[in-house]
Amino acid sequence: MNYKYFSIFVTLVFLFVTSFSCDQAKDDAYYYYKLGNDAFSKGDYNKAIEYFQKVVSIDVKRLGPEHHGIAIYYNDIGSAYDRKGDYDKAIEYYQKVLEIDLKQLGPKHPGIAIAYNNLGSANESKGYYGRAIEYYQKALKIDIEKLGPEHPDVAIDYNNMGSANEGKGDYDKAIEYYQAALQIDREKLGPQHHGVATAYNNLGSAYASKGDYTRAKDYYQKALQIDVEQLGPKHPDVAIDYNNLGAAYYNEGDYNTAKKYYQKAVEISLNHFGEAHPDTMLFKENLNSVK
Repeated sequence: MNYKYFSIFVTLVFLFVTSFSCDQAKDDAYYYYKLGNDAFSKGDYNKAIEYFQKVVSIDVKRLGPEHHGIAIYYNDIGSAYDRKGDYDKAIEYYQKVLEIDLKQLGPKHPGIAIAYNNLGSANESKGYYGRAIEYYQKALKIDIEKLGPEHPDVAIDYNNMGSANEGKGDYDKAIEYYQAALQIDREKLGPQHHGVATAYNNLGSAYASKGDYTRAKDYYQKALQIDVEQLGPKHPDVAIDYNNLGAAYYNEGDYNTAKKYYQKAVEISLNHFGEAHPDTMLFKENLNSVK
């Protein structure tokens, strides 16, 4: 598992959209939206979709079908489908987001770059790397033009470009993009920022894909050090770091060390998410592979 940036809207946007009204419909929409976010955070994506759909049915009547707020909810539904592996449905909803926001925000708004990044991510997950790169390039062009070439969102675009190139097997090109993301994040966010850890993890993944497990482990260790310090030793992202290290040691044939790291990943994920979360299931599968 490698890290990837996913550009998604957050709950606070919903609060902004709905904060000027006190009607019952608004209260109901907020109630279901909170339930949806809670379900999403627990990995119960089917339940999250159910709740987000309830919000849409309420707020389409209240705000209109082409309100930017509706695009936000569609994005959340798309993200839930994305996480559960239903990439065609994710693309369907991300396209709805793009259609609304092109009308409401205009073609050069940074929000459009987010929509392109999400469409790129879903297509990448389907293995359509060329199509993903096309979307990521559109996002990159907007962000450089509107935000500047050294903005942290540009680093997100570079990370996404790196991920798609890694997926298609162009590891050197992927490393080039990941290094560009790392340079921006170190300068703009600071050397101990979580975004820097993400870039290190992505670089580790690319080198692991090349079979250079020594260098991969070096980058994974750098990511782990930052995440433990910045997020705490029991954070789910730390579990991902441990899983990445476990995979590198496993591929080197050092199964005892791999087992140690996989076990740490499982313990954190179990404690944070429980048995049914996709991350927990993945980490347990990896652990079982070395027992």
